[in-house]
Amino acid sequence: MLRAIARTAIVCGLAAAGATSAGAAEKIVYASYMSEVYTVSKTDLWMMGEIEKRSNGEIKFEKYFSGSLLKAPDLYPGLQSGAADIVLGTPAAYNRADFRLSNVVLPYISSKADAVGKALTELYAGNAAFRKEYESRNAHVLYIVPWAENTFWSSKPLAKADDFKGLKVRSVQAVADSVKKLGGTPVTMAWPEALDALGRGVVDVVSSSPFDSSVLGGIHESAKVGSDGGDMGIFSFAATSMNQQRWNKLSPAHRKIITEVAADAPARFIADLDGELNKAVDKLCAHKGDLTISLFSEAERAKVHKIAAEPVHAEWVKWAAETNKIDTAAVLKDYIALVRKHEATSTWQSGFQRYAARNCGKR
Repeated sequence: MLRAIARTAIVCGLAAAGATSAGAAEKIVYASYMSEVYTVSKTDLWMMGEIEKRSNGEIKFEKYFSGSLLKAPDLYPGLQSGAADIVLGTPAAYNRADFRLSNVVLPYISSKADAVGKALTELYAGNAAFRKEYESRNAHVLYIVPWAENTFWSSKPLAKADDFKGLKVRSVQAVADSVKKLGGTPVTMAWPEALDALGRGVVDVVSSSPFDSSVLGGIHESAKVGSDGGDMGIFSFAATSMNQQRWNKLSPAHRKIITEVAADAPARFIADLDGELNKAVDKLCAHKGDLTISLFSEAERAKVHKIAAEPVHAEWVKWAAETNKIDTAAVLKDYIALVRKHEATSTWQSGFQRYAARNCGKR
């Protein structure tokens, strides 16, 4: 009898343990250097909420925004080492030497976010070398989304190509290369630090700053001039990725849920960005400070493009080829062709185009 009771107790205990294990949520640690207010963060919040809902709570996220777990340059190295399970980052900016093909999103190509986003998704799917930059670093890319077009927020006049000369400009990636071609001095710093740098006089201009992020971050409140800098367009993208080993440990059912939600995220982001650009324009139009919006004339835009566009593109081709045994000129050509394909059906307007159409503020 005692043995029967003992066996029953053991069986019940194992069953209870199994029930506890089965009922335990799959915890996924998420890290970003952006705060929750930014457009790309809102898309990631939607993604995480949707995954939790579709998994009936079997997947739960532990969220760390604003660099509270990993700073911007540490996100993708941290993902590789397993310090976080999912990260939102811009490795093309903060880990540039390791992600050279990711810098193919160069200035002077397009300001149409929907076209650039679709082009990037197709390029990633079709180019093994591009994928290898992430896969070789233990990153399973969930989705890629473009930042909005580049802006310049200045304490000094910035309405023509010659105005760049002698200015200290917070800038990263190919925007920094363009600034140098135009006679300015690039200053490298992460975006959170850049928000304070203009007001403190550390730099004359803050750039490499997407339209929506700039206004949401309040950089316009420290600036005397907001400028399109000659219509540089979109210069980078954000990638939301999962640690590959962590991904492999998920059940097939959980991987299916995450894959399905991730497939919907880029379109969700574009819808979010559309609304956030309109809000940013509203904010600029309502701004009561001493801010002038300077949009370069067609002649000055052409001058900027002549000075910077072709040389910067050619330099990227050479630089990217240093660590990639592929035809990087062909990669750039393919990317531009994909952008042009999707531009043909795009009705997207940049933030500056929306602002100009409103005919508000000081210009």
